[in-house]
This record gives sequence, C-alpha cells and structure tokens, in this order.
Amino acid sequence: MAGAAPAFSYNYPERAPERPERPRVRVVPGQGTRTSTQTIPSTVVFMAKTLAVVLVVAALLCFARIAIGSATVATSVQSQQLESQISDARASGNNLEVQQSSLSNPTRVKAEASRLKMAAPESVGIIDLGTDVVATDEAGNLSLSKSVQIAAGAAE
Repeated sequence: MAGAAPAFSYNYPERAPERPERPRVRVVPGQGTRTSTQTIPSTVVFMAKTLAVVLVVAALLCFARIAIGSATVATSVQSQQLESQISDARASGNNLEVQQSSLSNPTRVKAEASRLKMAAPESVGIIDLGTDVVATDEAGNLSLSKSVQIAAGAAE
C-alpha cells in the first residue's frame, strides 16, 4: 500500500476548489449620473455669508453695549461713593470750625486758664536768637561746611 494521501491538496489542479469567476469591473471616471455633484446656487452662498457677517457684527455690538452699560454702572457707584465722602468731609469740616471757634473764644480760654490756676504774666520779654547758622546745599540737605562758615562769620 502506498502512503495515505492528504485530504486536500492544492498542488493538483484537479482537486483545487472551484472559485466562481468574478465579473470584470472597469471604472471610467467622468461618465454617468453619480459623478455630478449638486452645487448650491451662488446667491444662497452669498446670503449665508452675509447672514454670518451680520450675526457677528450684531454680537460685537451687543458685547459693546454690555461693556458700556457695566462701565456706566461702575462709574455711577464710584460717583455715589465720592459724593458720600465729600458730604462726610464737609460735615467734619463744619464740626471742626465750630470746635475751633469755641476753643479759641477768649472768654473760654481765660476760664480754662483760671481753672488750671494759671495767671497772666507780669512782664513780657523778647528773646533774640540772632542769625541761623544752619545751611543747606542745592539739593536741600544740611551742609556742615556752610554752617561752619556762617557760624565763623557771625562770631567775628
């Protein structure tokens, strides 16, 4: 007995499985109804672009209006705060004027002096200090050398 033969052998054309023949398909570009694309009319494209531009401009105008409105509100609030501070300063100034007027009243000063057991001076004297020997330079700083020169000139 010769050896066992394989169940399937593709080396032998008589035993190869048959495949059905495929039909040959050729693609010819540019022919037929499927290759033509439908185009949108240019007026519709122009209207869509115009609408997009109008929407962008309207959005920018809305943002500008919101920004101006918020700036107006912020300025109004700041103005009210400043008006409040001004009225407080005026009230404080008026109170200080009244207080200064009452404190500088000669009758009140004499009454407070007598309460503190103070009396008017018997004599009044004047002290003459002479010339000032302290000098400054061009920058406004104290200058020792100039002060010494002035002091030496005053001593002579």
